[in-house]
Amino acid sequence: MSVTYKEHEKGIVEYILKNNNGMTVSVINAGCSITEINVPDSNGDFTNVVLKYESLDEYLSNDHFLGAVIVPVAGRVENASFSIDDETYSFTPNEGTNMLHSGDVNPYNKIWGSSIKDDKVIFKYRMGNEYPGCPLFKVVYSLSDNNELKLEYEVTAESATVAVPTNHTYFNLSSSPEESAENHVIQSSAKSWLKMNESLIPTHVEPAEGLFDLSDGRLFSEVFKSDDEQIKIANGGFDHYFIFDEDDKSAVITDINSGRKMKVSTTFPGTILYTGNNMDERIRLKDRKAQKYAGFCVETQCTPAALNISLNQEVRIEAGVPYKHETVFSFSRE
Repeated sequence: MSVTYKEHEKGIVEYILKNNNGMTVSVINAGCSITEINVPDSNGDFTNVVLKYESLDEYLSNDHFLGAVIVPVAGRVENASFSIDDETYSFTPNEGTNMLHSGDVNPYNKIWGSSIKDDKVIFKYRMGNEYPGCPLFKVVYSLSDNNELKLEYEVTAESATVAVPTNHTYFNLSSSPEESAENHVIQSSAKSWLKMNESLIPTHVEPAEGLFDLSDGRLFSEVFKSDDEQIKIANGGFDHYFIFDEDDKSAVITDINSGRKMKVSTTFPGTILYTGNNMDERIRLKDRKAQKYAGFCVETQCTPAALNISLNQEVRIEAGVPYKHETVFSFSRE
């Protein structure tokens, strides 16, 4: 295992993690973002399997959150407000009356503090008075010789706050730059998911049945063609929170054509599965065709819906009590 770095313009630093199998992962201090994961397909050919902008400068705007860590709250906050004890905090809505991915307080396009220690890359970002509790977010990236990329999250706050971090990398496991994610299959033992209203705000828990039953594997193209009302609401794909089985907090995604397989294992209770429904040809991608369904996200996290729905998820952090979770992306080939 090794970690090297390159300094780029505008304060961007790129870190390259490499293991003894030739797998490499590139992460940058702009938004704590993953920009490349190079792994072999069934023929042994290496391809970057995450969506990347044409230039690193674009991560300083990052309108699609490519590869970024989303903090303080990933997902949608109804009416752009929440309460802590007896005090209500309101934020600027950026999706109708709601707030998506923390709106203008999210540092997804800002420079994070960064360092290397023990072949790990450590990113830190402390929020100021724009957010309650002035939380410090720490994210550690590490790569093993088992082709496992681990993300470790730690949050501490000066006073009680709400924190729901995740990573928003778009994956496409195919070897062809022209292919969308339609030939990917997802399998998970998740037993339930959150049904949404027309504003994409979760309203209640539903059992994982029909199209939302992933236990035997679900082909993305089947989802894209579905006339299910929930799929229509999400603009033609998944944009839903799946709740993991307590004994199996994982999902496996396989690309039929390349033979690449990615297993996502986590300590988080669930994940947003988003299939790139709102992407189009206007996004400037490097070595991939810009199109709808160009990539998919597995956003392991708690859900801000727990602020309003009884889900037995703790999204509140108390002063001085560390909040810790981790997610591992493991790559193999058939």
